[in-house]
Amino acid sequence: MGSTRHCELCGRPSPDHDGVPTCAAHGPRWCMVRSAPVTGVVVHDADERRVLLARRARDPFRGAWEIPGGFVDAGEHPADTARREVREELGVELTITALVGIYAVESRHSGPLLGLTYAGTITGEPDPDPAEVTDWRWFPIDAVPDTMAGDHRARLQDWLDGSRHPLPAGGYVPLVDPP
Repeated sequence: MGSTRHCELCGRPSPDHDGVPTCAAHGPRWCMVRSAPVTGVVVHDADERRVLLARRARDPFRGAWEIPGGFVDAGEHPADTARREVREELGVELTITALVGIYAVESRHSGPLLGLTYAGTITGEPDPDPAEVTDWRWFPIDAVPDTMAGDHRARLQDWLDGSRHPLPAGGYVPLVDPP
């Protein structure tokens, strides 16, 4: 684990107080301690020839290209997190098309995080939140940046290599009552 942690809401450095990262603006950041799962989304066009990447507006990885995503809220389905994060970061609605993979994402916050990466398409033109995204761009799949935030390039590479697991409508597996 690295020594510098950042608030997942605003990106400010969040030093530990009694073992809990604490942001000056948002207080104790328990999701960093409880290893909250994260989602990411490879947003692609209908022909799967381009992917939409965002440039991070805050630390960690400020200025790096990334796939949109973020922490799962307590009680939130990861597919709902993916849609919420794309809406918050890019101002567009996401339709999930597949699950790319499930990852143990190394984190400076609290050790490995469970990370789910989805693929999907969007409706409308991005209108990013400047607190989250400083720039966005459609990249042809043969021109994706080699260096991206965290492990985002590896997850994007999995999608480029054909990792696409179909999901039921909406990304949910129906709940089955026990016999």
